[in-house]
Amino acid sequence: MKTQDRENLVKAAQTANLLASDLKALTASADPFLAELSIDLLASAAALEQRLNRLAVLASDS
Repeated sequence: MKTQDRENLVKAAQTANLLASDLKALTASADPFLAELSIDLLASAAALEQRLNRLAVLASDS
């Protein structure tokens, strides 16, 4: 994998981590609708972050 691709992959994983952190904070919202939506989105963001991190590990091995 090219260096630029690896860097972009790492940045994407870091950004997904920030997104997940912000969504986790939203789950504590006083607005029940917003909190519920945040929980659903948090699950997706966490899954995306895990997949990106796995790809980053695989890319660093090659």
